Amino acid sequence: MSVFDKIEDKEKKEYAETVFHALKNRRAIRWIYSYEEKPLPKEYLEQIIEAGCNAPSPENYQPWEFVVVTDLETRKAIARLGRVFCKYMFGGGQISWKEVATWRFGYMKKPAPIGLSTNLMGTGWLMDYIEKAVVVVIACRQGLVGAKHFTHIVPITAQQLASRMAMGCSFMAAQNMMLMAHSLGVGSCYFNFPMSSPAAEAKIAELCNINYPEFSIIGFVSLAWPLFPRLRGPDRAPAKNKAWHNKLGNPWKNFKEDEE
Repeated sequence: MSVFDKIEDKEKKEYAETVFHALKNRRAIRWIYSYEEKPLPKEYLEQIIEAGCNAPSPENYQPWEFVVVTDLETRKAIARLGRVFCKYMFGGGQISWKEVATWRFGYMKKPAPIGLSTNLMGTGWLMDYIEKAVVVVIACRQGLVGAKHFTHIVPITAQQLASRMAMGCSFMAAQNMMLMAHSLGVGSCYFNFPMSSPAAEAKIAELCNINYPEFSIIGFVSLAWPLFPRLRGPDRAPAKNKAWHNKLGNPWKNFKEDEE
């Protein structure tokens, strides 16, 4: 019996199942309709952004900012920077593409998709979805927000605490947006290839008027309609292999898989 079957209230059960279904079945969507072929209605985009703005935020600092990029030339610039690093990593780096494929795509069961994926990455072609997308949302975090409230702590420690808090909140905001997009049938993909160096991040920041390094970019989320549903993805390790009891490495012997 699953935990959902133990919920007596029908509405609460359906809600819990829906939330878990969205969490488990969201996938990165790179095969998309272009912004010209199938635009994204304004109200869809606004709902997705609102979901991001409702992420967890300690003491309601809300240390995130979102730059919603609809300008084609800016998306092209971001895609170009992504291709540069992609080609280096998969096509012209210091290690062979076979070595890259082994550790990058090791979850794939057959050699054909491994070769195809490596080729698409090595040529930079797979980065095309960045400029094809209807929107690219740049998620930023303000690293020093809240630091002034920790004056009783050594200053650098206060900055580290604030920076970690801002980073965590901003990542959760990005996840919120992707889950909302998934529930609306909109494809999304988180990526950070364009930020392969501080110089690349600074260039994007300049393009989008982001006050770098006061604000730093944590990543990008593309939004567009999927060409087709992506129903399968790599299996995750069983939760019991990732959850430990009190101390890392100490097995959680009564985890739910052991009870079934």
